[in-house]
Amino acid sequence: MRAIATLTVLAAMTGCAAQNELPGLQTAAVQTTPEFCAAQLGGIQHSQQQELDSSEIRIVNWNLHKGSDPDWSDDLSMFTKENDLMIFQEAALEMDAWEIVAPDHYRSFAPGYRTRGPAGRVTGVMTLSAAEPLTKCSLLSIEPWLRSPKATMITEYGLTDTDQSLLVVNIHAINFTIRNTDFREQIGRALSVASVHSGPILLSGDFNTWHWGQRKMLREMATKHGLTMLTYDADHRVRVFGQALDHIYVRGLRVIDATSIRVESSDHNPMTATLSL
Repeated sequence: MRAIATLTVLAAMTGCAAQNELPGLQTAAVQTTPEFCAAQLGGIQHSQQQELDSSEIRIVNWNLHKGSDPDWSDDLSMFTKENDLMIFQEAALEMDAWEIVAPDHYRSFAPGYRTRGPAGRVTGVMTLSAAEPLTKCSLLSIEPWLRSPKATMITEYGLTDTDQSLLVVNIHAINFTIRNTDFREQIGRALSVASVHSGPILLSGDFNTWHWGQRKMLREMATKHGLTMLTYDADHRVRVFGQALDHIYVRGLRVIDATSIRVESSDHNPMTATLSL
């Protein structure tokens, strides 16, 4: 969650960077575009790859608040034992906990904010998966007022019992923008990649929809691409001005269950869901 303030500046949008999923947590430096990212989808046959179980895909979405709150690693450990896809925002690249709590999961990291100094800490969006991604790339947007980077991680996974693949979009959205212009552009760039994917889609993240206009815009854009917003048996998602900040949208997936859980280890509460093709 960020402090709410009045903004004035237009956003500058930067390019995209393809990422490695990395033991050792090193990142590639290759610059791409949304068009390049879209062109990579479906390019790898996944018959010989490890696949996610299409009958039961267990997911969690959680803004980790940079791992700055007590006991966050204990809660993180609980989720990594139970889920096939873990979609995190404000994840710190150098967190020691990754090797401990998720040694067998593939890590796909898109860097966003870096603190100043030679030993600056890098945070961004992290997608952990039980199956190796077929393809992945990241998009980067800039907060128009705060000038801080906001990352989007896009990954694709094979599914059992089908030739279709699952596209996962993990996004930390722009917070403050005049007339939601930059928010619309950020979401639109991610959805432009998703629009070329013929299989199921999972769009998930911290969308910073504290203003009703942002939430309305997100829902309209997602609906235009055939995505449906999940509702929750127990809805403990963090809210600002009555508006939930975190959301999960799906296309081509059946929702078996969805809920959100209260925690003290972040300023956001995690959402969990079980989906099937």
